[in-house]
Amino acid sequence: MIVDLDMRTWARNDDLGDELAAAVRRSGSTRWVAPDGSPEALESAMSSIDAALLLGFRSELIRGAVNEAFLRPIIDRSGGRLFLARAIDPLSSNACAEIDSARSEGIAALWMDPALQGFNPTHSRAMRAFDRAEANQLPVMLGWSGPQPASSRMEFARPYLLDEVARQFPRLSLVIAGFGAPFTQETMALIAKHDRVFTTTAGVAARPWELLNVLQMARDLDVDRKIFFASGFPFDTPARAIEAILAVNSWIQSTPLPHIARSVLRAIVERDAISLLGLGIAPMHQSRDSARILADNVLTDARPRLTEETI
Repeated sequence: MIVDLDMRTWARNDDLGDELAAAVRRSGSTRWVAPDGSPEALESAMSSIDAALLLGFRSELIRGAVNEAFLRPIIDRSGGRLFLARAIDPLSSNACAEIDSARSEGIAALWMDPALQGFNPTHSRAMRAFDRAEANQLPVMLGWSGPQPASSRMEFARPYLLDEVARQFPRLSLVIAGFGAPFTQETMALIAKHDRVFTTTAGVAARPWELLNVLQMARDLDVDRKIFFASGFPFDTPARAIEAILAVNSWIQSTPLPHIARSVLRAIVERDAISLLGLGIAPMHQSRDSARILADNVLTDARPRLTEETI
């Protein structure tokens, strides 16, 4: 079972707000593949995985939102392979009501981002939102794997700010996107401290050295079991993210540096996030051969090609 915990789609970049839309367009000029958030691109990317969590988007700070009505038909057409995370801006007046109605409306999780939404995780309104999330047994996905607009509040992105949240709500699952980069050490310390705090690999396929270092840190702290697979689509694809994780040791071949066990890497890619986070009923898994073929087709000359021995 391969589950991608960080995928997004939108009708047009401008839905994200003018400032963030401009940042997304700029990021496309420097990447090997420009981000394509269309539903068609999402459907194509999902051919290499079994299921995914589709994250909503809403931020009153940067005046952007992806309408949930746009996402619903995409979920319905997926045949049970897509689960929806409702975007909650905890500073809005109706945040708690939206959380309380989520389960009855088929929502599997919630999404928030302290930096993009401009709130301290310990703000009184945010704490009320976390309280309602715990009461409704809804895991909270935290973070954004794309470019940051200038007006985002990076001081609120520090993972250590979630320590009080995790202490106050020990039954609430908190999932920090992309190892909480650039604050990866704080993220590792936090998930080592709290049973229900996790992280994902979203957005790291293009940064293999960072990926190698943070995975080694996770092994040193014995928290690799709390890492979920995620691509951060459309800023990367599941196939490239899988390839980056499985081939991470190739960057230090013939060196005395410690390698990550292949069993650990495969466990991260194939971890059953649906069951562990209580997202819903898992679909039938897809063919592993098709996933491997697609991953092989997107390899670049800069990245070593996988062999059966590597996998």
